[in-house]
Amino acid sequence: MASSSCELPLASWCEGAHQRKHETGRPQVLVLYETEPVSLAAAAPRREAEGAADVIPVLVCCLERIGHADLLHALACGFDVIHLQACPGSAGGAHQQQVELARVLGGLGRILLFEDAGTLAQRLQAGIFPFPSLAPGVLAVGSRRDTARASAAALLPAKTGIIALPEQAPYGAVSLDESCCTHCSSCVWVCPSDALSLTENGGALSFVESLCFQCGLCVSICPQRALQMEPGMDLTASAVLPQLLTGEEGRRETEPGHTGLPPNLPAG
Repeated sequence: MASSSCELPLASWCEGAHQRKHETGRPQVLVLYETEPVSLAAAAPRREAEGAADVIPVLVCCLERIGHADLLHALACGFDVIHLQACPGSAGGAHQQQVELARVLGGLGRILLFEDAGTLAQRLQAGIFPFPSLAPGVLAVGSRRDTARASAAALLPAKTGIIALPEQAPYGAVSLDESCCTHCSSCVWVCPSDALSLTENGGALSFVESLCFQCGLCVSICPQRALQMEPGMDLTASAVLPQLLTGEEGRRETEPGHTGLPPNLPAG
């Protein structure tokens, strides 16, 4: 079992895992590393053994480039567990944030960091899979944000609504204290992703959660301090639709003319 190099994202490896899982039903294990920690061929369980997994080692030139979207996509497309070599030095903190974000969005218990060869070898030989295997499905991959959102929806329970995320997460909503808002439009002008806009009559703020990456420009420029960021991810259909920011606590209502359903779906 020879390890292989790859160029990110890990799309080709995800496709391979999806196909193997569909054809054989064997668990799929992804090992990502910068420095080969152990003879992976010796550490991996024999495929003939009952319940043995396919262990796919991938040499990555820079582990910092592995983001939460890559990890979530790999899990949603057929990998059961990801063993990820911990980033050394100053890069470790930022990379840990990406790992934690992926865990909250559906990777809890499935993304395991390792620092030494012994730990990895023990885990591979144990072959423990704490959760039922996810039936692989082909995801529509657009932007990396689209990939992360679609993967989280596949990994988390079907009725999951809004997931609270840690501070500095690149997903979330904006809340409005309407009593302070003067409709000066400063927040709309600075929004780099067009998540904020004015309604046609200019009387209210409209917000699309799926476009917001929590940059904070709207909060910082508001002269009345009427806006606040709320890190999270809304996995309901309303996340991709314009919502009116109304009410003292920033309650969001679907804009008139929208059914709350994705485009091209009937209302009844």
